[in-house]
Amino acid sequence: MTQTPYHTLDANGICDLIAGLPDVATRLGGAPAQWQVREVSDGNLNNVFLIAGPAGEVCLKQSLPHVRVDPAWKMPLDRTFFEAAWLRTVLPLVGGLTTECLFFDRDLYVLIVESLSGHTVLRTALMQGVDWPGVAPRIGTFIAHATFGTSLLARPFEEVFTTRRTFAANLALTRITLDLVLDDPYRDHPRNHWHDPILTPIVLDIRSSAATLLAVENLRRRFLSQPQALLHGDLHTGSIMSTADDTRVIDGEFAIYGPIGFDCGMFVGNLVLHYFATPDRTARKATLRDIAAFWGSFHDQFMGLWKGNEAAPPGTLHPLAYGPAAHVAQQAFMDEVMGDTIGFAGIEIIRRIIGYAHTADFDMIADPEQRATCRAGALSFAYHVLDHLNEFHTINDFLYYLDEQGQVGL
Repeated sequence: MTQTPYHTLDANGICDLIAGLPDVATRLGGAPAQWQVREVSDGNLNNVFLIAGPAGEVCLKQSLPHVRVDPAWKMPLDRTFFEAAWLRTVLPLVGGLTTECLFFDRDLYVLIVESLSGHTVLRTALMQGVDWPGVAPRIGTFIAHATFGTSLLARPFEEVFTTRRTFAANLALTRITLDLVLDDPYRDHPRNHWHDPILTPIVLDIRSSAATLLAVENLRRRFLSQPQALLHGDLHTGSIMSTADDTRVIDGEFAIYGPIGFDCGMFVGNLVLHYFATPDRTARKATLRDIAAFWGSFHDQFMGLWKGNEAAPPGTLHPLAYGPAAHVAQQAFMDEVMGDTIGFAGIEIIRRIIGYAHTADFDMIADPEQRATCRAGALSFAYHVLDHLNEFHTINDFLYYLDEQGQVGL
């Protein structure tokens, strides 16, 4: 029987590996005996370490053969392969809005990237009350450039199909998204959980609403059948690290081709969760500002890239229409992305409150009754959005209703 070279790395194994990588070792400086390895794993899936030397620091991620927080849940190892492939694909498009892939090992499923130890996870920063107005428009810029640059609008279909073939193999993590985000919360499943009895009637209403379930079914089909562009696939506030002036999107292991509005909706949905978890009017107004700034940045930059694409490579699908007709077609496409954004935002809110993986946003509320009320407000908001999805024609419709519900909850 052939023994696999894969094994989980400890501190010594990490230093031995990096010692054989001259470019990475140079970043750290000094000798391996001077390097310090610190585990910083806080996600659900992988082991993550920071390695510091006299000259600098790097981050190492290794896939495990199971979910890190649930060893009984077995998983293939290839998720770091897809993250490395995602980084190599989007970095030339988005520049300093993500991290550089410094090394990937297909046997050990080890990925080494730049360290962002000077940054803060966006969710943590928001929970600490930090107000960084520049972050949301930077995420809009990131999604606009990453999705446009990997779509048929910017590249010949031969190149797009080749890239799609790579990420179409990301089956295990796509299955997680399908099950945990788009399926489990809408039926009885042992992975679902919520602690507040006040939520149960809302959950039952969601599961008995034909309009809501049909909206979810349609979004689920779009997720699997609309490969518009390469998605991050899990773009929540825990997948973003930032300072006031520098923002990076990380953890692209869920990458898959899909509808552009999926990434937009994941980000907006997590901002809405923060909105309801912050029972303060001023802070809520800042979140409304951020959602508007995100969408404005994404929309304007995506449209700017599209309109300025005369120098696209030969074979790209240049529009046949021109003048007013071309503008109408472009606006229809953007309206479709906006509809997906609002729908997937509602889905993200629901799964983060009653599904398998919750967020820590509400943990900052000390009073249990108030915490439950805030969760119920978020869940009711998402339910209404999905139940009346065709009534939200603009992002301002969405923001108006969010502001209205936020005032009721204070």
